[in-house]
Amino acid sequence: MPDSGGFENGTGWREYLFAPRVAGAPESGRGAGNVLYNPYVLLAFRLILAGVFIYAGLQKIGKPLMFADEIRMYGILDRGPLLYTTAIVLPWVEILCGISIVTGIFLRGSALLLLLLNAWFLVIVSIRTASIMNAEGTAFSKIYFDCGCGFGVTYAWKKLIEDAFFFIFSCALFLAPAYRFVLVPIRRKR
Repeated sequence: MPDSGGFENGTGWREYLFAPRVAGAPESGRGAGNVLYNPYVLLAFRLILAGVFIYAGLQKIGKPLMFADEIRMYGILDRGPLLYTTAIVLPWVEILCGISIVTGIFLRGSALLLLLLNAWFLVIVSIRTASIMNAEGTAFSKIYFDCGCGFGVTYAWKKLIEDAFFFIFSCALFLAPAYRFVLVPIRRKR
């Protein structure tokens, strides 16, 4: 996907967000985008995402039937092979993505997968929250349920904020032009 104009000096969106600061260069007034380029910020995003998803996957991996019941509460999948396959496979996907994110092996692909998963989590938690609000007449700030993420019962607003941050972290990792602090096999020139 080419980075076409529309941004300052004809730069594309990637260059605009992740461009390193150049000494003596004029400030555009939007220096916050450069923070995403900082390798320590990206490392923090990686460690947070890896920790959360490895822990969440480990909490669900030994309880596929309980996790299937939690998935079924969303009303998207009913009993059947797809529900049980999802309950078995999703925790492994979360663990493998977490390991990939922390080690840096297949980092961009795992970041994309976590980006898509977090987008999906935001949608389904929002739908479930709205259905509880409509069915019970409960205020948004008082909706409290087990989302099935492996962390137990929580407020819906808190879960939506967490998932939004995880979405942003995944997006930043996916769009980052380069990574540091990764395990890379030594390649010998022949």
